[in-house]
Amino acid sequence: MSVGTLHANIVLDDPSRIHCGNRDPVLGHISIRYSPGRGNASAELFGPLKVFVTLHGRAKTKIWKSNGQSTSIYRGRAPLFFHQVLVYDDSFRAQPRDTAIFPFNLFFPEVADAIVQDEFSQDLRFICHRNQPLPASFQNSYHGFAHRYEAFVEYRVGVDVVMPQLQVEVNKPTEYLEPVVHYEGPRASQPANSRPYDWRGLVSVTNELLLPEEDRPSGFRQKTKALFGAGNFPTYAFDWLCLAPKDLYLGQPACFEVRIKPREKECTATLIPEVRLKFFHVTITAHTQVRADRTIFSSPESEGNYAVFEMMGAIDTREPFSKANENTKIVNTKALGSGSIGTFSSSFATYNISQTYTVQITFGFEVTGKVKNIDKEYVVIVHPPLEIAPPPAAATAGPSSQPLNTENKASDLPPYEPSPAYEETSTGNK
Repeated sequence: MSVGTLHANIVLDDPSRIHCGNRDPVLGHISIRYSPGRGNASAELFGPLKVFVTLHGRAKTKIWKSNGQSTSIYRGRAPLFFHQVLVYDDSFRAQPRDTAIFPFNLFFPEVADAIVQDEFSQDLRFICHRNQPLPASFQNSYHGFAHRYEAFVEYRVGVDVVMPQLQVEVNKPTEYLEPVVHYEGPRASQPANSRPYDWRGLVSVTNELLLPEEDRPSGFRQKTKALFGAGNFPTYAFDWLCLAPKDLYLGQPACFEVRIKPREKECTATLIPEVRLKFFHVTITAHTQVRADRTIFSSPESEGNYAVFEMMGAIDTREPFSKANENTKIVNTKALGSGSIGTFSSSFATYNISQTYTVQITFGFEVTGKVKNIDKEYVVIVHPPLEIAPPPAAATAGPSSQPLNTENKASDLPPYEPSPAYEETSTGNK
């Protein structure tokens, strides 16, 4: 007959904190409340007690495949690590309804060390060996035209309570009710020393607005000729250069540089027009690839592309390009991760999930009242935050497509939404 029940609860000191690397401790405590059994309403509990706290992680995928008549579901399960720490091993005394507190201090491992059986084939998009870097906390549910999947990387804290010499029941959270701990990779000590992307191009404008005002077409007939390009008008041409970063850091803005240089030999205009950087739009798109456990023939796969960051960049000044500003404009975004549309983690790959990113930039030069648009898309690596953030280049605030009051003001990391309650599943596919 049980002498009573120990109710164990796990409490994190800061549930919303994002822990970077293996030197950022997970702090909290275990609270244990004693309830006596039937017929022992006032009985004291006394005996040896052991309290274990576990920190564990996993990556899981769920993929829907349809042939038009039926739908099959495939699952991919990859344990990452399971670390257990003994936080109390001594005698324990408790009166009915007493609550005892046991603090804990946990650290993430440097690498994933769980043994994953041969469920995944070798694939350059994924990492299939032990001792791989821990992936960042991640979750994504995607339902597109041809692809549907759910994927997450999660880390949780569990508890085990043992009184070896007494018949005591233990009530503790199940795995799916254990508190989630958010993780990112170790902070970088300094930005990567990589050369930026170097985009170049030419803008050439020929129209009547490059003439002195007194020589411009007047009257209906002359304006009609000018409209259809029948006039002989001067030309203004310039080369442009855009420097775009290959490496981005969570919690930091992305910084771009735009320069122009007039082509003096090709410029026939005596009137030098103003050239302005009209706008600079930045979109960061995530490319998620997932797979399930290997079947007889192969591992079922799925993928999704979706925007995680989108805004109009802040240009340092609204003044035109000139010698005073060295014909250069600096453009900053807001901190990456603030006001994000979806999940925004650092780039990573693990057994069954690969997360990569591209940046699309669209900017326009305004010359003689007309705007020449430029579009570029390129691959980037998104890194964890920097240890010491460098000051961004000065820029005035620009209009943003993100909703108001969505910035994560308390952290330099992107906010994570609460993890969904995934159903408990058996080892077979359903």
